[in-house]
Amino acid sequence: MLFRSVLFGLIEGMSESGPIELQVRRGESEVRDLQLRIDDPEVRRALTEPSALLPGIGMRFWSPPIPAVIGKADVGGPADAAGLLAGDRIVAVDGVEIIDFPMLVEAISVRPNREIAVIYEREGVQGSTVVTTTADLVEGREVGRIRIQTPPPPPWPTSMIEVVRFGPLEAVGEASVRAWDMTVLQAKMFWRMIFGQVSLKNLSGPISIAEYAGDSARSGVAEFLGFLVVISLSLGFLNLLPIPILDGGQIVYQLVEWVRGSPLSDRLQAVGQQVGVALLVMLMGVALFNDFARQFG
Repeated sequence: MLFRSVLFGLIEGMSESGPIELQVRRGESEVRDLQLRIDDPEVRRALTEPSALLPGIGMRFWSPPIPAVIGKADVGGPADAAGLLAGDRIVAVDGVEIIDFPMLVEAISVRPNREIAVIYEREGVQGSTVVTTTADLVEGREVGRIRIQTPPPPPWPTSMIEVVRFGPLEAVGEASVRAWDMTVLQAKMFWRMIFGQVSLKNLSGPISIAEYAGDSARSGVAEFLGFLVVISLSLGFLNLLPIPILDGGQIVYQLVEWVRGSPLSDRLQAVGQQVGVALLVMLMGVALFNDFARQFG
């Protein structure tokens, strides 16, 4: 949750125009105040694209090292055909020692459509096999694959875990504050998206939502419930936009009628409904375009 809050804060700061104020601490040292300055607005907008921010500013969050262990070998894939099994730890690829899973991915990625010598460890006994890699086309270049999945993530060090417990009333208050903060952030990002400060690529449609739902469900109950909360807040915010066909538009209609003291004409309401439908179709069209671009781009 803390990493997510920091990431949201960085994205919000990047969508503004001034320097981003940071507070950092290394180990047990004192907290230091730093500034992240990016003056070019086009660069700032590009950094708000999905998965672009942290690599773009040269930062990544620390996570426990993932061992070079096969979580699952896809049936019929190169690793499965070579006899590798879930739980095997890859020791070396073509004589290059493998330390962790990212290093394994890198070693395989640069060897597309090749036979590679793999040394593995199974139940304390080393073995060797030859795997014929396949290739995927990624950004115009071939990337080697052996069709394996990562193992379950290792636990976080206890020194980096802080458990905060709330009573029933405190939990309701804390949940309300966080829901409000998330809704305000969505409103800011949507407004800045309209004015070009935030990339439109952040809009997601049903395909991406289904993928995120599956990923969060595989990560555990807590992650899935968190995903449902975010989706619920997003749908609630969308429904309250002042678009005539949505509830937010109906609220605007009622306010206008209250100020005028009389209902709007049928023609004006019909035009409003048509404009609302057009805006929703445009919004969903951008979201679906982004979905297909992520799938096939």
